[in-house]
Amino acid sequence: MRFVRFFSPGRLLLAVIALVTLYMLVTAGSNYLHSHRLASNEERLQQEVEDLQRQQEQLTQIRDYLRTDEYVEFMARRVFGLVKPGEKLVVVEAPTPEPQDSPDNAAWWQRLFAGADR
Repeated sequence: MRFVRFFSPGRLLLAVIALVTLYMLVTAGSNYLHSHRLASNEERLQQEVEDLQRQQEQLTQIRDYLRTDEYVEFMARRVFGLVKPGEKLVVVEAPTPEPQDSPDNAAWWQRLFAGADR
């Protein structure tokens, strides 16, 4: 009889309702966490798309510049040493500096600290 009292229809219904409620709470919490993760991923991916669009725009501008006559002429003159008809190519070489071993040529910190030792 005690066994029948413990599992009365009211208690059995209450236990079932408690289990169903617990299941629904766990499922709702899991769905909320999953939704939050998806929203975070969406924001990150949206930022990545915007960065890639900016990068594509920059690369398009560079490509367009590399196709201009101005760039082609620059490369022909500076890199390949070509000249237009009637022009003369002049190459100017900078003189090589001779190393000086004088104390006036010492680095500023060496001069500063050399005076502090005296």
